[in-house]
Amino acid sequence: MSLIDVVVIGAGQNGLYAAKRLQEQGINYLVLERNNIGEVWDHRLQGMKLFTSRQFCQLPGLAFPGERQSFPSVVEMGQYLRHYADTFNLNVQQQSAVIAMEKRLGVFHITTQNGTELTAKVVINTTGANQSPIIPKFAEELSERVIQHSALLPSLADIKSDTRVLVVGDGATGRQIAGGLATRCNVTLSQGKKRTFPPNRILGKDIFWWLKVAGILFADRSSKVAQIIKKRNPVPCGQFNNKNLRAMGVTLKGRLVRVADRRAYFNDGRLDGVDVVIWAIGYRDQTDWLNIPECIDERGFAQDRGLTAEPGLFLIGQKWLSCRASELILGVERDVNLVISQVESFIQKGVCYE
Repeated sequence: MSLIDVVVIGAGQNGLYAAKRLQEQGINYLVLERNNIGEVWDHRLQGMKLFTSRQFCQLPGLAFPGERQSFPSVVEMGQYLRHYADTFNLNVQQQSAVIAMEKRLGVFHITTQNGTELTAKVVINTTGANQSPIIPKFAEELSERVIQHSALLPSLADIKSDTRVLVVGDGATGRQIAGGLATRCNVTLSQGKKRTFPPNRILGKDIFWWLKVAGILFADRSSKVAQIIKKRNPVPCGQFNNKNLRAMGVTLKGRLVRVADRRAYFNDGRLDGVDVVIWAIGYRDQTDWLNIPECIDERGFAQDRGLTAEPGLFLIGQKWLSCRASELILGVERDVNLVISQVESFIQKGVCYE
């Protein structure tokens, strides 16, 4: 069994650019992708668009096709990632989900779903923060007659017209779902903590253009401005702010407290006769494959600026890894470069035993 210098887990935007960087440095690497490249984007909600314009959706070395100021669909993002991998001839092994990984004698031992066993000096996990949708335990208290979906439902066409729909979660996804169903369903949106909803454009430019120019996007996560952003937790989807959603006919409620049968209880009231619930309250990391307990905590993968407690194991693609841009495609270059420099240093100085 040959020893690979670096195994990258995940062929999303972070994994592909990490592969490009490793390839440029002449480092022996392999990217493992559990599905096919871009498939996670292909299966996002039909018609959904990114809230960053094309100019901020491209990876280093390859422009995103189309008018720079327009907003691409999730399907276009999947297509772009496949094009990126092909353009740079990146070494990606698809349909190779990692089901187990441990470290023995200074070497990582990796097993994939198809039975392949690999060894590596270094592993970079780039599976990202949006892996398994969160469904609260009390969802079990809903009647069997209530149809439940996560935010990963493929199409709003799956929701029957004239039904009473409760969307739980008021991030960009939950708000787009609520707005998309409002014309043919009775929709209620359950909100969480108070946040702001700035417009996608200001004076004709993408709001992220202004944030980048102002230095806010790349302000260090420990800076004062970063702390303010974390507290306010803005979502740039002004098209679906509270005022516009109400105009569409969406009923806005507070935080969901509990459910029972076909009733939903909020901190500001109650909703009866629920037919459908769509959970859009976030995601959690999938860590069941990682047999290194010190690298896992109650939130998922434990890391500090991409470094973990296990030498040679690195993470990219986590929210606020270094700054606000970390969870956006426009933050990929900064975070990947940060971690790859650490990887190069480790390979030069690290000791592994075959």
